[in-house]
Amino acid sequence: MSREPDDSQILISKYRSMNIEELEANINNWDNENNFPTQTKSLNIAKNELEAKYKDRQKQIELLTKSLTSSSRAGRWLSSTKAVIEQLLKFKN
Repeated sequence: MSREPDDSQILISKYRSMNIEELEANINNWDNENNFPTQTKSLNIAKNELEAKYKDRQKQIELLTKSLTSSSRAGRWLSSTKAVIEQLLKFKN
């Protein structure tokens, strides 16, 4: 027995396919034109999806920041090690 997706699932799928800017623009339009209970439901679903997208974006930013910080430390460590080795080689000669 196959189940057809309900309207909520269709809306969620549609909103997940939008980028943040598209979703924000649609939400702003719906806020101004919201007259029916079904529009309120759609608006709530869209706002929930937008919030999820913002959380995902924030996680990506945090992960990238950590990655860049780690690579920067590693680069400084390698540079320092290289400088120490060069100094040791100068003293040997």
